Amino acid sequence: MKKAIAVSMVALVLLSATVFFAQPAAARSVSDCYSNYEECREEALDMDVSWFKMMLVLTMCDIALGRCILYPPA
Repeated sequence: MKKAIAVSMVALVLLSATVFFAQPAAARSVSDCYSNYEECREEALDMDVSWFKMMLVLTMCDIALGRCILYPPA
């Protein structure tokens, strides 16, 4: 049972990352990426939702930061 729960949690996180993949921020430097990341986390932590939705939103903030740093806009 524990293995099934763990597998389903991993599947949900991967599904959310592919379906709702965050668009890269319109940043011009890495410092702007981190500023956007901090704003995203603050807004996520201010939301009044369940822990699972909070986890997904914070994961999306992390993905957006990674995309912003790795793929800056042209």
